[in-house]
Amino acid sequence: MCGRYTLRVKLNRLLSQFAAELAEGTVWEPRYNIPPTASVPAVRLADGKRQLALFKWGLIPSWAKDAKIAYSTINARADTVATKPAFRSAFKKRRCLVLADGYVEWEKDGKAKLPWLYEVDGGKPFAFAGLCEWWGGPDGKSPVESCTILTTDANELASEVHNRMPVILDAEDYDGWLAGDEIPLVPFDSERMTARPISTTINNVKNQGPQCVESRPE
Repeated sequence: MCGRYTLRVKLNRLLSQFAAELAEGTVWEPRYNIPPTASVPAVRLADGKRQLALFKWGLIPSWAKDAKIAYSTINARADTVATKPAFRSAFKKRRCLVLADGYVEWEKDGKAKLPWLYEVDGGKPFAFAGLCEWWGGPDGKSPVESCTILTTDANELASEVHNRMPVILDAEDYDGWLAGDEIPLVPFDSERMTARPISTTINNVKNQGPQCVESRPE
């Protein structure tokens, strides 16, 4: 499961690290609290080159009658993505790298939801394995580009809070994933990850700013 994440770095760093060109009209400001259905940056192939563009988080299949399905398609299970009707076409033809520098899972303590922030390589930006799709809109004239994040079994670190985690790709697999190659969709190396308890400020999707990721005393 991945239902909230962060991307706190500036656009020029993302373009440099992921060797991507910027899609026309794309604007991005650092975000500390990215919720489902938000507009998020992802890298796809366009004319054989990596292009960074914005997508609605929550995949809307081309055959969808309305956009409500996006609330239930923010994640796609790695073990069923190739066969699920909502994802199988995108899995074959439209893959992307959803960019992040941290993701959040919640530990339940009675009625309280206590957030934990997971980071990679000391907080550097990384890429989730993603799929993207084009939907024509309810009238066929209002196109929406959307995406989903693949999930897999949790690694040793992540399993302390949740039994699932997003598929985080190694940089050496970026080209293969975008090209549609068969890439192992396995738990990321826990030794390259850290987890820390953060402020419950992030629980409210309206909140933004550094206070969302301030450490919370355990």
